[in-house]
Amino acid sequence: MTRVCIVGAGAVGGYVGAHMTRAGVDTTFVDAWPEHVVHMREKGLKVEGMNGAGSVETPVRVLHIGDVPQLVREQPFDVAFIAVKAYDTGWATQMILPYLTPTGCVVSLQNGINEHAIAAIAGWERTLGCSVSALAAELVEPGRIVRNSPLGDDKKAGIRIGELHGQITPRAEMIAGLLSHCDTCKVTPNLWGERWSKLTINAMRNGVCALTGMTGKQRDTNDMARDLTIRLGSSCVRVGRALGLSLEPVGGLDLDLLARAEDDAAAREAITRMIMEVANSRSDAQRPSMGQDIRKGRRTETDYINGLVARRGAEVGVDVTCHRQVNDIIKRIEKGEFAPNPSLLEQIVG
Repeated sequence: MTRVCIVGAGAVGGYVGAHMTRAGVDTTFVDAWPEHVVHMREKGLKVEGMNGAGSVETPVRVLHIGDVPQLVREQPFDVAFIAVKAYDTGWATQMILPYLTPTGCVVSLQNGINEHAIAAIAGWERTLGCSVSALAAELVEPGRIVRNSPLGDDKKAGIRIGELHGQITPRAEMIAGLLSHCDTCKVTPNLWGERWSKLTINAMRNGVCALTGMTGKQRDTNDMARDLTIRLGSSCVRVGRALGLSLEPVGGLDLDLLARAEDDAAAREAITRMIMEVANSRSDAQRPSMGQDIRKGRRTETDYINGLVARRGAEVGVDVTCHRQVNDIIKRIEKGEFAPNPSLLEQIVG
């Protein structure tokens, strides 16, 4: 039987791992939040799906990060999913790597593009990545995760798994089988394009919620906030294409239209309709991860989302001023210099 370790039992890692466990996959969680670990050990893990779809409640096996060295006495893992914040990628990979089989692989199940950081530690040949395309969820309290988006389907896979070199391999198909327990999943030959496409969705949505304090639906129904999301998304698509990437449909948006939407009124109108359709498909409580982080008073992944777009855009000569400004404002909010407020939108220049 394939042995799986999920490093990070938060919204995404917990959701995926709960479904794998319920399906009979030999799954071990590793997490750093003591209260969450204790609750899962005593009462299991509960996932509440949107309108009931994807709900599961199951006992789980979980270790605190301080307990990881005891794994030396067990059979090694075949697959380790890294599901921690992007800034924790390095230590998380280093921590779990000694407990993998010689052919075991490490899979990024994160926001941002962290495969380079994982490969620098585990090796390129042992690294894969996932684009989590349709999952919006929140760890609302110890042992309880709420999903705020509908499940994927045959036309729109909820998760896309891929090798860094783009080949369709037996191990990628095996991991797709594991992930299919929690949502629809496909193996992609275009991981880098998939990753930048998902980055586009995160870069246009997450930071705007973080700096305004809005939920996803509030952001998309506010004219000024929605205008900024379109500008952020448009420039991110243009950066990706300047990098030579072939972008994939994601998030219910036409990326060709999005790329033109900053300067083309017809494209902007069409993208606005698409944004509203996506907004109406999610729950009123849906709040992206960076917005959740700000509400919980902790560091966000802004340097790995809007900050990453700003850095890569500067390299390829695309105007990414709005990404740089969003990144700077969020970092000031993290430090307590600003409080999230819709009025901060006025500091982003046109």
